[in-house]
Amino acid sequence: MKFHRMGAVLLAIPFLMCVFFLNVKEVKAEADLKELQKKATSYYEILYPNEPLPMWDWLGANVGLEKGAGPWMELYKPVPLQMYWFPGRHYVKPDGTYYDQLLERFKPTDCVACHEEVTPGFVNDWKDSTHANPKKSPRFAEKTQQIEKLIGRELKEVTCSDCHGKDHNELHMPTPAHCGECHPKEVTEFMGERERGRPNHIDGLMANVVPPWYPEMFRRGYPAAQFGCDLCHATDRCNICHTRHKFAAAEGRRPEACMSCHMGFDHPDAESYSESKMGYIYHMEGEHWDWEKPLAEVVPGKDYRTPTCQFCHFDQGNGTFAHNPVTKGVWRMGTVPPKGIEYKSSLKDYPYGINLPPMNYKLDVYSPENKKRSDQWVNVCSKCHSPRFARLYRENLDDFMFEMWRLQDRAQGVLDEIVALDAFEVPIKKRDIFPLGDILADALGPGLLGEAVYSAFKTTGGKVPVIGPILGLYGLFMTGKNNPSQIELEYASMWFGDKAHAYKGVAHGQQDIAWWYGAAKVYQGINKLESQAEQLKKLKKLDELLESKKRKGLAGILGSIIGGVAVLMIGAAIWKKRRDTSQQ
Repeated sequence: MKFHRMGAVLLAIPFLMCVFFLNVKEVKAEADLKELQKKATSYYEILYPNEPLPMWDWLGANVGLEKGAGPWMELYKPVPLQMYWFPGRHYVKPDGTYYDQLLERFKPTDCVACHEEVTPGFVNDWKDSTHANPKKSPRFAEKTQQIEKLIGRELKEVTCSDCHGKDHNELHMPTPAHCGECHPKEVTEFMGERERGRPNHIDGLMANVVPPWYPEMFRRGYPAAQFGCDLCHATDRCNICHTRHKFAAAEGRRPEACMSCHMGFDHPDAESYSESKMGYIYHMEGEHWDWEKPLAEVVPGKDYRTPTCQFCHFDQGNGTFAHNPVTKGVWRMGTVPPKGIEYKSSLKDYPYGINLPPMNYKLDVYSPENKKRSDQWVNVCSKCHSPRFARLYRENLDDFMFEMWRLQDRAQGVLDEIVALDAFEVPIKKRDIFPLGDILADALGPGLLGEAVYSAFKTTGGKVPVIGPILGLYGLFMTGKNNPSQIELEYASMWFGDKAHAYKGVAHGQQDIAWWYGAAKVYQGINKLESQAEQLKKLKKLDELLESKKRKGLAGILGSIIGGVAVLMIGAAIWKKRRDTSQQ
């Protein structure tokens, strides 16, 4: 009997140890989640603690519509719609007679009843959401249970007050900091984009308001014209991908969740993916796929017969997926000049001593880190293609981009000559300043601008023609008097738009966009630039010749006048002498 008891105890030990370790693991998981929650709900404080730019009062405090954001916040006041696009910074609670009348009819806690009348679309979306029924399936019930432990209360519903505050007195639009209370893992993954550097989604507002052409257009009286910049850069919100008020993960897994922003002139991802073989298969078959299934559980060729934006870009390797689509990025939107090219233009000196992200480095495509990222891409593509094909395609993309940058070097050289000769239609001294050119030098100083650029702005009062990557973009975003000129616009459009089409067309396997809307446009653009440059140089010489003749003509006239005066003076002297002699 004792033997049986001892045997039972011995048999129970592994079970008890298993239970113990499972409990330890569960406790650790809860502690890790709590730590993530702390980080997620401190979103802005953690993201922007030590920004290098001066005047940096970033997003930590809501200022309503009284001033802007970023280093130029005192130079502009945001348009009212920015309270919705950038709510952490600019949201203003509603007031007025309309709201007072509603609050007379409804209690502060009657959110759903009131909004069924005021915004029925919101309510119906919410009713169809997992927030309204957080335990609607075993999968969501398990996840909800974890959230309940995290926040310390039961969740029968996630209601308006959970996201917007308990009444209109504390009403706010939810930001990632609010979402992070229940979804800390997703928010901290999203926050991780910033570790990769710019461009990324999390710095959407920063990339919007930091470039000097943004406040410059406010100074010139064109704030509403920047609607496209504002709305597309409003990526500092979860509902940019999980549209309110349904917030469906299934919706966020579909390519269309990306396409409303990733399309058009400077990043034609929607067009190049949609019109590729991958896109066509998705359009023909995608409605039958299981979008409720998490990406980590998707079996290529079975669940998805072709990849989606999310399936490729959210892949972190080793079977893991995260809310961070930028970790594998190598070419950084194709905007930063790469090493490995013998530049003949001023691109050889890029970034010209400037120490401002994202233009304070040259891209090393073959660094150990980028080599690893390229290998990750090959692994992703090899889920549907052979590894050899995937590697050759990846190498072809790199070779293609080096070709594009060699062509840009040629184009930059053409513009360099025009700048050096000051052969623009209107001389540099007679054109408007570079955006904020009158204050940039004093605002940023030589430490951030670099000595050469600082001196150029300081000595010219901001009348500096800036061409090429990043800062030369101002030509597409500003209208000043005689600035930018036609040749500068042609160049900016070529390298930022046409080259982007070429890049995205190759990256997503869409040949027509890669060629006719991309590389062919780049080739044509260079020839246009060279033709325009020849005309401008001829006009410059013609102006100099006319000026020279004008000077010679003036000199001749002046000589004649002086000669005439001399003759008159001599004649007067002779007359006077004869008169004096006759009088004697």
